[in-house]
Amino acid sequence: MYSNFVTYPDFVEDDFYNVLLVDPTQEDVENIALICKNVGTDFNVYIYLDQHAQLPWLEEAFNRSDTVLINTAPNNLSPVKDKLIQHPKAAHYGPKRFFDNNRRIEKPMEFFINYVAVNTKPFFDL
Repeated sequence: MYSNFVTYPDFVEDDFYNVLLVDPTQEDVENIALICKNVGTDFNVYIYLDQHAQLPWLEEAFNRSDTVLINTAPNNLSPVKDKLIQHPKAAHYGPKRFFDNNRRIEKPMEFFINYVAVNTKPFFDL
């Protein structure tokens, strides 16, 4: 089992659960890679950073994704991130709070841990 970590300009066609990380920190990506390495679920993890400056790729990655996790740390991408957060498949984390949006997580790892817990069958039943 494996997961794909995908950045601009690539896309993958595997039938895995697709997650887009918008503006994650290096620590976020490393922690998610560790989780993906040690669980029985495969993911396509698309990673979009502010310095990519490729909004058409971001739009396509967003459309392909089942879930989008957005870091609200302020930067040049903030106006785009604010719009993406309004979509029902998006959750957010970071310093910015949205009073009209309850899809906040503490860290992106939280999503992966919860997803695996809910969607993975135990090795054995007691």
